[in-house]
Amino acid sequence: MIDTHCHLLPGLDDGTRTMKEALSLARDLVHAGVTTVVCTPHRSRRFPTDMATARERLAEVEAALESADVSLGLRLGAEHSPAFAVSLDRAALEQATIGGRHLLVELEPDTPAHALETIFESLRAQALVPVFAHPERCRSVVQDSGPLAAVREAGALVQVVATSVAGAWGGTVERAALALFDAGRVDLLASDSHRPGHTSRRLRHVLESLARRWGAEAVRRLTIETPGALLDG
Repeated sequence: MIDTHCHLLPGLDDGTRTMKEALSLARDLVHAGVTTVVCTPHRSRRFPTDMATARERLAEVEAALESADVSLGLRLGAEHSPAFAVSLDRAALEQATIGGRHLLVELEPDTPAHALETIFESLRAQALVPVFAHPERCRSVVQDSGPLAAVREAGALVQVVATSVAGAWGGTVERAALALFDAGRVDLLASDSHRPGHTSRRLRHVLESLARRWGAEAVRRLTIETPGALLDG
């Protein structure tokens, strides 16, 4: 699996706090079958991550993984709040893209559904493509998935996270996530891991559950083929 949403880098946001936690999470991910992680620290008003600092932290984690003999490839991106996605200029956004073209954008619980078109058009004007993260947690999208379907039809990507499918955010979010899969409106499955602990068991369970429900090929597309294409630009 290529994980395109993970808060592995320590001390930047609400993800891992120490290098020890980062190494523990990395081991969990490897055990779950993850080969590559796109590290996506928050880039928002609450966590205005400096990308130069994030690159330094990435190098530190890479060195620690090598020293600990943990085989996990790392790439750098960021999870942008809707406000940051439309307010940062092209140069600032490009520092945090996946493969130079795709930008991870967080759909927060209270993000209005009509904002998706605004975000999509703003990024398209800068030759960037949004990857909308965990729409299953966004109340307005759950109530009306039409705007999400429209921007996806226009070229945006949709990313559901394993914690939602596993029920970590409650039954309503779990059902919304599965409904998106049933409707064929999901392009990527990611972990959205923040801390070590239940990541390995939860992620393995979700992958197995989805394979039983939609088939191994569908899971491969969500976790290997599409993420790989993003990394290749």
